[in-house]
Order: sequence, then structure tokens, then C-alpha cells
Amino acid sequence: MNYLIGYKDADKNFGHEDPMLNEFTYGESGGNTVNLLKVNKGDYLFFHKTIFNKRYITAYYVVEEVMFVSDAKKNQLISNKYDNPHLKKDIGKLTENECIAFGNPIFSKVLQVPLEITPDLLSKLSKPANLNPCQSLLAAISSSLRTWKELNSADIDYLLDLIKINEQKGRLTENILSSEEVFQLLERDIEKYIANNPSILDPNYILVKSQHIFSDESRLDLLLKNEKNDEYIVVEIKKGPIDRNALKQIKHYMKLCEKELNYHTVKGILVGNGISPSFEDEIISAEKDGITVRNYGWRFALS
Repeated sequence: MNYLIGYKDADKNFGHEDPMLNEFTYGESGGNTVNLLKVNKGDYLFFHKTIFNKRYITAYYVVEEVMFVSDAKKNQLISNKYDNPHLKKDIGKLTENECIAFGNPIFSKVLQVPLEITPDLLSKLSKPANLNPCQSLLAAISSSLRTWKELNSADIDYLLDLIKINEQKGRLTENILSSEEVFQLLERDIEKYIANNPSILDPNYILVKSQHIFSDESRLDLLLKNEKNDEYIVVEIKKGPIDRNALKQIKHYMKLCEKELNYHTVKGILVGNGISPSFEDEIISAEKDGITVRNYGWRFALS
């Protein structure tokens, strides 16, 4: 049995954190114990919650084992390792059939980019959801997923494919982000966006490599190529302002591109949200070495 399961953040659930995604555990003490006890090794549990007025899948477990909490508490190795609140309850306070699922730590995953649950996604599952047209979209989706949704093997393949595509795209797309979502963006989101859209830096740029590791184990963000003149461009991305360390990094990567990859003409672009104070002169001086700075920002839009 595979399920799509909703949950709340601990601060909205009286401090009760479950699932505990950092340790891939999930406990049940109510009516859903019947469902969880049907789950076998290798089955999938997908977890979803509300983030900024949308519903997202945030993680999935490939289940290793489901146990009664009373039995799990007797195992000292489990008690010492896991912090799930169900395992911390006194034996006398456990409900009948209270149980806990353990996800395989190798195959289970907390998503870097949560997958939005849309009407289109729900319509393509083996048991499509009936959305109430009289409710707001979020309320309709949340209502349709209030009970655990069973998934078959085709559903699992479909969701895993969507997750892979979604994480490759990153959080920066053509969709309008809320202010809260902008603050959640990471360097890798900006990196993925540029990797998918290198022409944003220059119409002649194409992607050559991303996250390339050199012999000294240093790792560059992106390597682009100018199709017009065969120049190679190292791109180093910072979520914050450009500083002396960033300049030092990109110079190092440029030298390694020449030495290890045998590129004759290598330039550099530092991408950040500005330049650190008192650092402007060094940036101007770096232009003679083929290094420039590109600043990113956010465009105001109404949806």
C-alpha cells in the first residue's frame, strides 16, 4: 500500500513534529493506524503540506519497516537513535495499534524543490480527486486530500518523474513567486535557472558543464561557452553580495579551466545581489582579467 499523506508543521500542530523528515520516521495513533499497518517494505509514503497558500509534496519515504510503537520502544538501538514523538510517549499512554514507519535512509528523500500539487497533477492519478468548484483552489485541493490517498505503481512512477523534472528546473521559473517564496530561494535555484536559460547572460551562451569538480576537489557552479567566438565563461553564483572571496574563487576556477580542461580563452562572470562595500575598485580592476559582475533582482508583479 502506497499513500499520499497530508501533515502540518509543528508550530501549527501544537509542537508535534511528525513526519520527522530529518530521520525519515512517521507515526500514527488514530484511525490511520489501520492504513499504516498495511504498508510493507518497499512501499512509498509521499508527504504534503501547505506552503504559502499552495499545497506541496515535500518528501517521500521508501518504507523499510512499520512497527508497533510498543515494540519499537523495547529496542534500545531504535530508542537511542530516533526522536519521533510517538517513541517518546509513555507505554501507558499509547493508543491501540499505535505504529511507526521507518523510511530507508538511502532511498527516501526530502525534496530540494517541493512539488506543487495542481488540479492537473491530481487528474492524472489512478484515483483522480474531485475538486469542489465552490471552494478556493487551495481549500478544494486540501479537502480532496484530507483522507490518505492510495497510489498504485503507475502513480509512483508519475510522481517520481515530476519530482525529478521539478528539481532540475529549480524554484525559479516563469511563475510569479510570493514575497515569502523569494526569501526561500537558494544559490542552487539561481544556478539552475541560469543553467536552463544561459541566454539570460548573453544570447550566444550555451551550457557546457554544471558543478564540475577539479582535481583539487574544488567545484565550479557553471561553465558556459560563447558559440560566436569559442570563449568559455566560468559563472560563480552568490546569494548575497560579491566579495573578495568570490573573486578569488572565480580566478582559481578560470586557471583550472585553462590548466586541466585546456581552454585557451576563459572569462568569468560573478552573479550576486550587489557588490560588498569598499570592493568596487577591485571589481573594476578585475575587468582587465576578463571578470565581470552581473546583479540579479526581483521584478514586481500582481497576480
